Amino acid sequence: MDGLSSPRTAGDSAIMSLGQNVASSSSIMSFSAGSRPDAVPQEVDDSDTSLCIVRNLIGSSVTAGSKLVSMDGSLGIFFVFPDLSIRKDGDYRLRFSFFNLQSDNGELMSTVTQIKAHTFSEPFRVYSAKQFPGMIESTMMSKHFAKQGVKIPVRKESGFLEAATTSLICLISALALSSTVLGAKCGTQECGKDTPCCVKGFCNRNAMYCAPFNCEPENSRTPNSCWNTAHCVDETSDFNSATAFAQVADYKGDPHTTQYVSKFEPSNAKHANEQLELELVKQPDGKGFGAVVTGTRAIQYGTVTAVMRSGSTAGGVVSSFIIRNDKVGDEIDFEFVGNDKTAVQSNYYWHNDLDYTKMVRSPQLTDTTHEYHAYQIQWTPEQIVWAVDGKTFRTVRRADTWDPKDKVFKFPDAEAYVSFSIWDGGAGAKGTADWAGGKVNWAAAPFKFAIKNVSTNCYFKGNETTYVPPADAKK
Repeated sequence: MDGLSSPRTAGDSAIMSLGQNVASSSSIMSFSAGSRPDAVPQEVDDSDTSLCIVRNLIGSSVTAGSKLVSMDGSLGIFFVFPDLSIRKDGDYRLRFSFFNLQSDNGELMSTVTQIKAHTFSEPFRVYSAKQFPGMIESTMMSKHFAKQGVKIPVRKESGFLEAATTSLICLISALALSSTVLGAKCGTQECGKDTPCCVKGFCNRNAMYCAPFNCEPENSRTPNSCWNTAHCVDETSDFNSATAFAQVADYKGDPHTTQYVSKFEPSNAKHANEQLELELVKQPDGKGFGAVVTGTRAIQYGTVTAVMRSGSTAGGVVSSFIIRNDKVGDEIDFEFVGNDKTAVQSNYYWHNDLDYTKMVRSPQLTDTTHEYHAYQIQWTPEQIVWAVDGKTFRTVRRADTWDPKDKVFKFPDAEAYVSFSIWDGGAGAKGTADWAGGKVNWAAAPFKFAIKNVSTNCYFKGNETTYVPPADAKK
């Protein structure tokens, strides 16, 4: 497992002067074995004995930094925990602590040192021997660091394991050295200091380029050019209030001020009629140009409920409510098509494995283009549940997604973003156009997808304390 973590404090200049006299330690934050997901504190206090810290780690839980070349060619300080394992099965998170072992006079501290920062890993699962699904391939990062002399257990090409333990690599991104060594390319150019963020071959510095749901860290000026990911909080976004939505050009990176933004420009999404409206508009070439609105916080498991009315009043028009990670290809969705106004379709995908045969249609509903319904996705590590107006019509269990050939559960589990969209399915390939209901009949326009409110209840609590808005977020 490769764990990437970003501490909230510790400046680059102080880090650079410390050399090897810095260290990082890890401990377990458990969400099982009697502890609750909401037990994660808003701020970590080591003196609070009520925290559900479980002493289940085996191996060396303290390490010093190593100067290594990262996957993107940049030079940085990395903290490697090569021999960690966990005694008991369950769902866990790792808590990392970062501290300075050098005093102000340059000498090593021999007694007490101050913890500079805390951060948490993403959740992961530890299996019992009977339920263990098998070893996964060593990550590219593990192999990359092993080639530089770091003693990390990796799989050989023959498939045998060099060691039985799993390597944990903790990248403290605040320690990354300034510039790349190999020079990341954004299309045919390199992003500069004033336009550091890359999206599809273009560089800029606004939210459309730097927000984590769009930004390409591997192609940007440095991986840290992209804004930090803001994590899930329990909230209700009422689009009766204009502050719940903003155009992406107006978003400065602070999710406390805006819950949903348009994903690109020009935008056909707007606050109107005390709701959020996404419109499909006819272009000069006869095809439709729609809209995508995405949440500003990422979610990994939780319940999302949207009260909305489909905009698919004619064949070819598709309205979607999706939880998706574009970079990994995991998706859970509701979709409406114009040739079926009395139902909604449900589906899920893993790593862009677009198996349309898994689509399940809801039971009969009143006209989805005239009536507002509450559409709900309940997503946990064990299952996905789809419901409309409080009535469940589909459940997919993780245990049932096991692929014996690929030896993997094909179950969406990557942190993702909630989004809403309206688009011209009739202009797509024949299979897509047939599914959507054929070419759009523009005489039936306007096509407006309306969302009144969205409520989010996170499965894991407390992640938001690790978020730091970009420096100019409040300007």
